[in-house]
Amino acid sequence: MAIYKDKKRGTYYFVTRINGKQVKRRGFKTKKAAKIAEAQVLNDADKGVREYGNYAFDETANEYLEWYKRRRKESSYNKTKSIIDTHLIPHFGSTKLKKIGSSDIINYQNELIDRSAVSHVKKIHQVLSAVFNYAARMQYTTENPARLAGNVDIEEEKHINYWTLDEFKQFMSCVDSELYYAFFMTMYYSGMRKGEALALTWNDIDFSDNMINVDKTAYNRNITSPKTSSSKRQLLMPQYVMNLLAELKLRRKTKNGYAVFGEFYKHISTTSLDRYFEKYIKASDVKRIRIHDFRHSHASYLINKGTIASLVAKRLGHKDVAVTLNTYSHLYPSTEKEIISQMEDDFKKADIVDFK
Repeated sequence: MAIYKDKKRGTYYFVTRINGKQVKRRGFKTKKAAKIAEAQVLNDADKGVREYGNYAFDETANEYLEWYKRRRKESSYNKTKSIIDTHLIPHFGSTKLKKIGSSDIINYQNELIDRSAVSHVKKIHQVLSAVFNYAARMQYTTENPARLAGNVDIEEEKHINYWTLDEFKQFMSCVDSELYYAFFMTMYYSGMRKGEALALTWNDIDFSDNMINVDKTAYNRNITSPKTSSSKRQLLMPQYVMNLLAELKLRRKTKNGYAVFGEFYKHISTTSLDRYFEKYIKASDVKRIRIHDFRHSHASYLINKGTIASLVAKRLGHKDVAVTLNTYSHLYPSTEKEIISQMEDDFKKADIVDFK
């Protein structure tokens, strides 16, 4: 009987083998509780009995995290872990899976709706359902009560924060660093995600064709594959942005493998980026947005220029143009009126036939 302590979480777990298969259970508060649980698992195996739903939620959720970590990007894992540690385990704790019904989950949703944004409630439910799906696959339970309960069907009012071109110019008038000036200009005119811009090296900049290659992203100082396969793209850039990048490269005497926005092979830290961004927002007295909202600002800029949705989707790296339309359709407030106005011109008064 092997009992171990998880130093990170301050809990205990056991590892044993049943019929040649390794079995691991985590999340026990004491060493004694882990020993008892292991003895029970071995006893059930000896009897050839598996009592569905007799596993605790917290140990199942932690086991799911171990499975998830091996199969997903670090950023996705950290977000899922945060939801499990912050919301799900504190609420369901060591409750047996068989004791959690769809009514319990609906009541939990009601609690969340009163204190959290709808989008966040939906994400919490998705993770909860994923834990039960995992438990079903591992034969710890026979059903998924989260699926029976269903996700919340409240439509959240869309609100996207962005800068108009005038607001962006107001902000840029206070940027006094060559590096950050080039960074913010690139962000506004490319629609890249922050991690995509930070991951750029000089190998990705094609000055002859005014193109930027996006095929990776930065997260916690590590360079990984982009969010989706559609995130890999080639972006045609305006000449004045490329001129800024060329001047930046010339002044810094860089090599092709060096980070565009950083020193040598290391990009600027997100802490430094946030600090300078805050500094320039205060200095310019422009409305506050997040760095991610440069992406929305680029989309708004393109839409105001009459750019078709498929091209907006391509530049943003959206997998489907439907994602773009669903996200930015409200930025077309006058489209219907303009179309009707054009319809009015189809048959002028002089063209109408008098049948009297």
